[in-house]
Amino acid sequence: MNPTDLYFSLPVALQNLACNVTSYKNRIVRYPKRFHELLAEYNARSEWSHDRLIAYQGERIARLVLHCYETVPHYRKVMDEGGIDPSSVRSIEDLKRFPVLTKEEVNRRPEDFLSSAYAGKPCIKRHTSGTTGSAFRFVMNREAFIEQWAVCWRYWCKLGLSFDQPHAMFGTRRIAAPDQASPPFWRPKAGTKELYFSAFHESPGNMKAYYDEIDRNGFTWIHGYPSLVVPLASYMVENDLHFSCRVKNVTLAAENLLAHQKRLISEAFGVDPRQHYGASEGTVNASENAEGRMYVDEDYCAMEFVPFGEGDHEIVGTSLTNYAMPLIRWRLKDCGSVACDENGFRYVSSLDGRTEDYVVLPNGVRVGRLARVFKDTVHFREVQIHQNADYSIVINAVRSSDDVSEDERTALDELRQSIGRSIPVRFNYVDRIEKTRGGGKFKFVVSEVSQDAADGF
Repeated sequence: MNPTDLYFSLPVALQNLACNVTSYKNRIVRYPKRFHELLAEYNARSEWSHDRLIAYQGERIARLVLHCYETVPHYRKVMDEGGIDPSSVRSIEDLKRFPVLTKEEVNRRPEDFLSSAYAGKPCIKRHTSGTTGSAFRFVMNREAFIEQWAVCWRYWCKLGLSFDQPHAMFGTRRIAAPDQASPPFWRPKAGTKELYFSAFHESPGNMKAYYDEIDRNGFTWIHGYPSLVVPLASYMVENDLHFSCRVKNVTLAAENLLAHQKRLISEAFGVDPRQHYGASEGTVNASENAEGRMYVDEDYCAMEFVPFGEGDHEIVGTSLTNYAMPLIRWRLKDCGSVACDENGFRYVSSLDGRTEDYVVLPNGVRVGRLARVFKDTVHFREVQIHQNADYSIVINAVRSSDDVSEDERTALDELRQSIGRSIPVRFNYVDRIEKTRGGGKFKFVVSEVSQDAADGF
């Protein structure tokens, strides 16, 4: 019996114990004394001028690139063959002399990306969810892992949250057996002050139990994936429910927050959700402040917005912290736009989904940025675009009203402006939209069109 099956076979009381023990182990790794030192340093840098912050970022870039040249086989080869003097790389602009790095390239020869300086030293093994095909496994030196939590807590503290504040967590870890039919669909993680709610039991019939448990605990902070918080928000709006203790913060991560999701969450909890954009690899990081601007964490990473297609930008990032397995100009397959405020600080003006969030026209043209199709729909709680192999499109939707005729017209008119009128489109109404198998994340566009067709062959 594997560990997961063994865990699921335990009574709930022992599952609770296992989750609590694991959370205390996580706490030891995440929050040693060094964490609090790093958090203090990050908070202090929040007061720096733009010029001072960018100068500090340049220093981190220079140290990282020199380290890569001296200890990482892949980067020594890239710099030697490309004529790049490591001492000349001191800014994001200088990093553009390196080629963009893909997951496939690292997976072919992962040993070439490991620093000899960390050979035999204890590192933390990490992995991504693999929602786009296959998981990516990598290692982080311990300082980099701790620093990742420090920059995250800087964002939370700026929103008025306090360290160790109890909260409801909606994530994708399988903490309740798939065949469990009755509550509790949550498990305590006392070490990290979370009550962790299962992503895989959020059926309409179970949402009252979720609502009651959060209300009983009086949580003022809810955190999680947008698509996992939405079912609770939808249940509350449809039943005109409100928590006894007012929710003060809803923080979201791991998925792009769509306009209709934000509107629903705000209506349910009476507070605008705030979004954090990051990556397990530590190559990008941007945090939304209380005013709704998602500022790039320039002291943590080096984010680029690389033009592609017609007016689109792909996000590429460099970790300035992970010296054990450095990733320079890492391709995330995310799209977004950047702007600057009056003091020169960069902020993410829009997150436009994944590069693969597109539908394909019969002539091979790819059409993305489709989230705007549903920006004015009122009675769609969840939506997903599914394109069949014959190019036809099915819009799967969870509706909150029997009469969605106006929503259909609004969405269809907006979609037709992008794809024309030759492709058949129909609406399909469901109770819930299934998440991807790899990690339980929500995928906005699912396409069955062959890659050859998408590439125009």
